[in-house]
Amino acid sequence: MNALSSRRAKRLVLTGAAGLTVVALAGCAGASAGGTGGSGGPLVLYTWAASEGDQAQWADFIDGAQVEDPDLDISVEGPSFSDYWTKVKTRLSGSNPPCLLTTQAARAQELGDLLMPLDDLIEKSGFDIDSIDASMLSGMTVDGTIRAIPYDAEPIVLFYNVEAFQAAGLELPGTEYTRDQFISDAKALTDGEKKGLALAPGIFIPNAWSLADGVPAVTEDGELDLTNSDFVDQIQSFFDLVSVEQVAKAPEAADGSEVSQQAFTSGEVPMLIEGPWMYGSFADAADFTLGVTIVPSTSGTAAAMTAGSGFGIAANCDRPDEAFAAIEALTSVSVQEKQAEARGIVPSRIEALPAWAEGKTEGAADVVEALLADATPQRTTSTWNQVETLMTQYGVQGYRGELTAAEIMETIQNSVAG
Repeated sequence: MNALSSRRAKRLVLTGAAGLTVVALAGCAGASAGGTGGSGGPLVLYTWAASEGDQAQWADFIDGAQVEDPDLDISVEGPSFSDYWTKVKTRLSGSNPPCLLTTQAARAQELGDLLMPLDDLIEKSGFDIDSIDASMLSGMTVDGTIRAIPYDAEPIVLFYNVEAFQAAGLELPGTEYTRDQFISDAKALTDGEKKGLALAPGIFIPNAWSLADGVPAVTEDGELDLTNSDFVDQIQSFFDLVSVEQVAKAPEAADGSEVSQQAFTSGEVPMLIEGPWMYGSFADAADFTLGVTIVPSTSGTAAAMTAGSGFGIAANCDRPDEAFAAIEALTSVSVQEKQAEARGIVPSRIEALPAWAEGKTEGAADVVEALLADATPQRTTSTWNQVETLMTQYGVQGYRGELTAAEIMETIQNSVAG
């Protein structure tokens, strides 16, 4: 590390059962010993590790993994989540790169060349790959080979205020929910400026709406396909919730997700589409019973966009067997159960799902399990940040009926391609 990078680096040491050292780096190359170096040194996990919450999560992962493998020795380093996706590429091209790294399924295609194919290691170790959620494995597959083992599998859901539904005389939705019924319910829950559904700007939730009907924004080959007529129709139907059905307010481009979340947890708006990882936060903030159902589909059957993350091995790691043994421990049933109980993540191993169900509203786990049975991973492209930015900008006009979905999708597709 050069002198400038050294001055910028922050070193944070966490003490506890794992004796975990976390190095949150503002710099990049050649930052830490123990990457792919000689055997006997710690394996380095490069991940998003700048916040106290992130550091605590990785410490919990390693504490749990050391129960499975007491000889496991892992140190953690990395920048903030937002900086990670750029800095991981530089870090792995520098001297003494780390062996272990994390990726979201949505970004696996982007990091594909940095990640070692794991298929041979899976076969060699006898790892039970069939116990891992299929949609997340699909998301972690690049050029026909698995590049990371997911530790969570989060199907996007519709949260609702149980008491608001009951007060309106509505049937509580569960593992089936048609769009016609959803719109009818949303209208019953709408009273003038008090709407039935809270919305945030951006592409994430409209993409989840579309994938509930099995229509992706990105092809399995990783190509951006925003102008596909089926996808355009899906986005238009989502815009129409504001401009035609009038069951939601158009979000402002400057709104963060916390605006719609606050509208929901305060009781102002009775429905919100979000990830199941928000259950604990919502339950703590709300003074009503939290209901969970599927993102409505045309047929009413459960299908979902899943989001999740996992552990991979750097393509230039010279200790792959050790690294994969570490991944086996980090993604074990007991570790996932601990994470589900403590942090509310939906585990990628279905046998660990009962741990997530603890303390949840009756039927919530049934909804999640039904969604995982027919799920599609969120796929993105290297230009996805641009897509998100442009959808945030132009989507507001779509909700207001000032532009059609076809016009907006064509503008975004052409802007990104250009």
